[in-house]
Amino acid sequence: MSSISGYDALYGHFTPDIEIESVFCNFKKMYPRGVGRLLEKSSRLVGGSGFYNAQSFESEIRLFLKARRKKHDIVHYCYGESYLGFGAILTSRLKLPLVVTHHQPVSWWAQNSALAHKYKNVNTVITLSEYDKNYFEDLVPGRVVCIPHGVDIDFYKPETSLKKESGPFKILFVGRYLRDTLTLSQAVKKLLSFPADIYFDIVYSDKAGYLPAEMRELSTLSKVKWHSEIGDQNLLALYRQADCCLIPLNDCTANNAILEAMACGVPVITTNLPAAHTYLDDTMSIMCRQKNSDDLVEAVLLLYNDISARVVMGERARKKAEQYFDWNIIASKTITLFNDCNE
Repeated sequence: MSSISGYDALYGHFTPDIEIESVFCNFKKMYPRGVGRLLEKSSRLVGGSGFYNAQSFESEIRLFLKARRKKHDIVHYCYGESYLGFGAILTSRLKLPLVVTHHQPVSWWAQNSALAHKYKNVNTVITLSEYDKNYFEDLVPGRVVCIPHGVDIDFYKPETSLKKESGPFKILFVGRYLRDTLTLSQAVKKLLSFPADIYFDIVYSDKAGYLPAEMRELSTLSKVKWHSEIGDQNLLALYRQADCCLIPLNDCTANNAILEAMACGVPVITTNLPAAHTYLDDTMSIMCRQKNSDDLVEAVLLLYNDISARVVMGERARKKAEQYFDWNIIASKTITLFNDCNE
């Protein structure tokens, strides 16, 4: 995520008549020893999620204090897994409607289904895919709505309406979380073995100086250019130069890189996962079997050999981003939901 990407961008597209007061935390914040130990112990008692910690607990305390002092119409937990601990109980005591958005895939929730008890006092759960919505309907029936993730289509947009017809074929990979880097590595090495003018740009966050072995190997290959901690403009330039975006996944709900590629008019090659179908279809993407590098290679070569196909797919990707995932559209749907919760 960046200053332009990520779910937080939703609030920047609310209408001016809506006043937003935010409570957020720095998950790297350090506390004095006694305070930190108390907060950490408390977070374990009420959190239940590996994402919920001492900083989350402190944020909920600050939320409760703000809500007591000032009149609010609704509380929205924009990252439920990281922040929702005891807040559902507190907001119910203040008689405030509570909406929670979730970002983790169904596979994660299947392993953490005990957390569903927190939703007794939640008015609505927002999911980012229809597949997730169907899962949550069993946990909190009648209180789930799918409002997809959005993308800034005014920033992420094609440089021109025409794709280049000559020069190297550039493939872009972006991201870290839930990416299937092992299958990516296998596909890259197979593609580089062909006598084709194919190059790779890989944008990957090197957290704590650690790279998985397969990514470390990729970073040393010829025709692979490595990018880390780049700015928004540089990332935009990579999308605009790409002939396709290759994003193999282990799982997903929404995916920033896929949405950004779509908005930039870039065809997407990714893994055929149920949640991805909220965003992609076969008019602008090629969805491959899980952990199947041969499928990825075949998809890349199809686009490599067919300029018209990738041009058409890119145009359709951009059009779908404009019609369904523009943040202004997503914000409007979210505001409508908030209003409904207050009726």
